[in-house]
Amino acid sequence: MPLKHSRLLASSARSAAILFLASTFLLGTAGAQNALPTPLDPVRDAAGAPLESSLHTPLPEQYIWTAEDSVQSDYINYGSRKASTEPHYFRATFRLQAVPPDATLYIAGPRSAKVYLNGQLVEDVQSDVTQPLSIHVFAADVAKSLRPGKNVIAMEVVRGRGGASFTNSALLQQQTSGKVLVAKLIPAAQGVDARPILISDAKWKASIQKADGWQQAAFDDASWKPAQSLAPIESTLDLFQLNADAGMYDWPGYDGISPFLAHRNIPVSKVLAQFESRSRFANLDALARPANQTQSASPSEFSVHLSSATLANEEAPSIVLDFGREVTGRLELQSDADSPARVTIQYGESYDEALKDPYLGVELLTIPAHATAHGPKSSFRYAKVRFVGGGPDLRFKSIHVDDIFYPVKYQGSFQSSDPQLNRIWEVGAYTAHLCMQDDIWDAPKRDRGRWMGDTDVMGRTINNVFGDRFLMEDTLDRLLGKAPIDQQVNGIPGYSAFWFTGAAEYYRHTGSKEFLHNTHDRMVQLLRYVDAEFDARSLYANKSNLWLFVDWSPELNGSTPEASRATTLEFYHAYRDAAWMLRESGDTANADFYDHRADAIKAAADKYLLDPATGSFGPRWQTNAAAVVSGLATPAQYDAIWKNSLSTVGHVKYNAYVVTPYYNYYVISAMARMGHRREALDWIRQYWGGMLAEGATSYWEAYDPAWFKGDFHASLQADNGSGYFVSLAHGWSSGPTPWLMEEVLGIHATGAGFSQVDIRPDLIGLQWAKGAEPTPNGLLKVDLQQKQGLAIALDLPSGVEAHVAVPVSKSNAAVMVNGKQQSGVSAENGARSIITLNHPGHYTLESQ
Repeated sequence: MPLKHSRLLASSARSAAILFLASTFLLGTAGAQNALPTPLDPVRDAAGAPLESSLHTPLPEQYIWTAEDSVQSDYINYGSRKASTEPHYFRATFRLQAVPPDATLYIAGPRSAKVYLNGQLVEDVQSDVTQPLSIHVFAADVAKSLRPGKNVIAMEVVRGRGGASFTNSALLQQQTSGKVLVAKLIPAAQGVDARPILISDAKWKASIQKADGWQQAAFDDASWKPAQSLAPIESTLDLFQLNADAGMYDWPGYDGISPFLAHRNIPVSKVLAQFESRSRFANLDALARPANQTQSASPSEFSVHLSSATLANEEAPSIVLDFGREVTGRLELQSDADSPARVTIQYGESYDEALKDPYLGVELLTIPAHATAHGPKSSFRYAKVRFVGGGPDLRFKSIHVDDIFYPVKYQGSFQSSDPQLNRIWEVGAYTAHLCMQDDIWDAPKRDRGRWMGDTDVMGRTINNVFGDRFLMEDTLDRLLGKAPIDQQVNGIPGYSAFWFTGAAEYYRHTGSKEFLHNTHDRMVQLLRYVDAEFDARSLYANKSNLWLFVDWSPELNGSTPEASRATTLEFYHAYRDAAWMLRESGDTANADFYDHRADAIKAAADKYLLDPATGSFGPRWQTNAAAVVSGLATPAQYDAIWKNSLSTVGHVKYNAYVVTPYYNYYVISAMARMGHRREALDWIRQYWGGMLAEGATSYWEAYDPAWFKGDFHASLQADNGSGYFVSLAHGWSSGPTPWLMEEVLGIHATGAGFSQVDIRPDLIGLQWAKGAEPTPNGLLKVDLQQKQGLAIALDLPSGVEAHVAVPVSKSNAAVMVNGKQQSGVSAENGARSIITLNHPGHYTLESQ
């Protein structure tokens, strides 16, 4: 999604070459592994998986800052950051009955810090601000500076680097702007967790003014204000967003995981490479066993004998692990050694990313003797582990992935006579599930944040497959923000439009009046705000001069005429859906007003945006798709739109005007609406099937079938750039999953909570297809068989009125419903007959 980052832990090309040349075996790379694991989702059956709430108690230490420099506004514009680096000063007093033999001070948040303990300088450290992590953890051995009785700690810190973001959470904005400090003092050696002696909290004093002797124990800080206490560092999922806490995983005891998420171990699938140098490995095959099958102190444990207690990266033995599929979680290492082990970890969604330019990893992780340690939470398939110190004899009960997932059941389903389409559906569902974390994220590697455009597509997948309500409502609520609403959703006008379309689709699936009630007033506030951005012609004018985003494609992001045109069309759809939700909530006055405004937008679009020479909305796929999907384009315009734009879908070997998997969902939906379902299905096989052919186990943020295959990940283009930062698990790419349910099974909810549903089944050349979709009252099931005609079997839950479009050979052909003739309403120029079913039960429908 629109948030650009650099990468962390970049390994040099020389290091990668050393690994390959010195490996004693190399078992394979991503490009050669096209077979999907079965089942693809390792937690498809989540029964019995422990929740985070049962495994972890949130840490009590708090983010603090100086009250004079807190974030006052809810928003900071995307990409902007004040560069103020003035020092901030903090002090705290604590007492000790006795000095422990070991003591480690941990601080995080600032980019630099000078730390004094009882007047003695114990730490003077700076972070590398060119690295992507906005928070770094610093650790210092301070045992020699402690004393019995009263102790005083004093810090001079400079705010963290911060990162680009756009959020309506003031707390998250404080964190992402780098204006946070957290500290704790633990009576143990570095890497060992224990009950802290001191934590940062509201008892600390803070100042933005330097005073003589401020660092001395005897200094009188009575005039200093209490530090502003923001929140305990694991107290809310707002603190786990946008990778703002990605550097906190070095913090003792830190999980950074919401209590409703669950855990399951995933063992190594393959060891792809090993490099021993002068060290030695034993029992590598033990890594591929589940953790519960490896016994403590067993001679069959994986072990490492280091040639030295401390090794440079070039000499350190290493292994490259493949977990068989993209996962969201963290590497877990369970030591069975009698001494600490020190390792580095590099993650990669692709094999090349893990070796060449990992987005995330750990520069140094200490695993205490007979203890468990974790790498950071992220999304990856591959992990490179270097053993850089300790021992010299290291033993491991297990090295595996602690898979972190949202425990939701697969309710919806799709199967057909085409195994490729079945895989395409499943990978889309799995991609969305990977992104269901601390709210619905665009991607679990990058950005790990709520973005409404992503949620509009991914939300359809979630509605159709999982029927989730908690995470969907929480995400939509937080994206809308607190009243009063005076900003665009995510700072992007088009994403405000997608908030309404995504919320309406959610309401069609759930019928939640409570959701409408809770969002009504803010919905109206957002409508009034965005409506003021239209000009007198009723075209979107972007008066606030915000960054426009439609797609990662030339002229479709930034302040361009094409981006403005497509955004206007998106808002037409938004106003129609908003008016419907307002009417559903009983607000007919506002519903009538925004229906009228939608009519004005359509009239303006037909007058100013429609190309009179071609009868289309220009040549771009995205813009024409927006016109069709929104309902602004009429059936009379479809032929011109097809001829002058969308007929080229799937036929371009090289397309300079690229389209992401995100907007491709709207493209294939527009093709279906215009009656070109077969061409859309061919494009699905070519486009999403192309990702699978290149080894994808989840759908990528960006793709084009013509892009370079030699190092595919480095060639992916998004965020107006290319490289390994591009996500290989992006929820906005899951569109084929709902499309197959919408256009093959034919299920389109039209009333609140499936009170009404249009079912227009179409095998599109398949021999059979079947599936189900969750409704508030149970599963709606569809089973299709190609016989003499199309045989349709339906199971309708209660509370559903279904309008079934049955193919007929002629307009007056009879339709048999459960063996009895039933008359219908002719549709599609006599090609279909609409049969209405009002009662729950099982139905068979077939034309004669």
